[in-house]
Amino acid sequence: MEMRLDLEHTGVLLFDLQQGEADEAHPHDHYQISIPMSRSIAVRHNGTHLHLDAEKALIVPPGDVHQHEASGGKGMIMLISFNETVVQKVLEGRLGQGASPVDFSALQTVPAAVVKEAEKQIQTAAFRGIDQVLSNEEAFTETILTHIEGSHTNLWQQAAADHLHSPEGIAAQVQAFVNEHFREDLTLDVVAFQMNLSKYHLHRVFVKQTGRTPRAYIHEIRLEEAARQLMNPGRDITTTAFDVGYQSLSTFSRAFKARFGVTAKVYADQHR
Repeated sequence: MEMRLDLEHTGVLLFDLQQGEADEAHPHDHYQISIPMSRSIAVRHNGTHLHLDAEKALIVPPGDVHQHEASGGKGMIMLISFNETVVQKVLEGRLGQGASPVDFSALQTVPAAVVKEAEKQIQTAAFRGIDQVLSNEEAFTETILTHIEGSHTNLWQQAAADHLHSPEGIAAQVQAFVNEHFREDLTLDVVAFQMNLSKYHLHRVFVKQTGRTPRAYIHEIRLEEAARQLMNPGRDITTTAFDVGYQSLSTFSRAFKARFGVTAKVYADQHR
């Protein structure tokens, strides 16, 4: 099995190795994170033999020679790649300045948040098209820099703390919270409570930063998920409406038609 997503600056590859099977020893011109997804993986990095179990990931910088081999049975590996261009762009955006090439610690605990985001990238590309993930490369790289330790970490964490309280940071936190909890009964009061802000300040900041209200953003995320679900043959409209967070079918129907210009039934018929 192989699943591959190659973008301009980032990429994700999932593949199997049979017991004793190995890929060719090779370098890259980008950073690569090697993560064992099942069983343990033997790795050779610049001539050094390493053993990766389910707890460990290997970060290989550009130019280093490495190789993977399945040990203890068939193994699945996730490889996440990202290049210096996007790293520098994200660092400059967060720190306000460029930085020397990042020196990542070679062996690290498997970053669950990075794995989850990589899987989401693959799923989004499959269901919504490659353009949707191309626009997310910098955000994906931000996740990597947040959870993979290296020479950037201290400055990054301080800048991240400062960013949380900036207008941009507040808007990003609202979007992240809605993206995760849109199926719940979300109101402005609920979101403001989670952000520890007054709902009036949150509303004002979010509108200024994104050009839409928090309520409009909640609808947007719910309706995008509903549209994705309705592409599946046999998917029930009522079930979909409640699954994505709507409390009544009539509210969902009005919102869906306003967003897509057709009813949910017509949309489903057109896209199946």
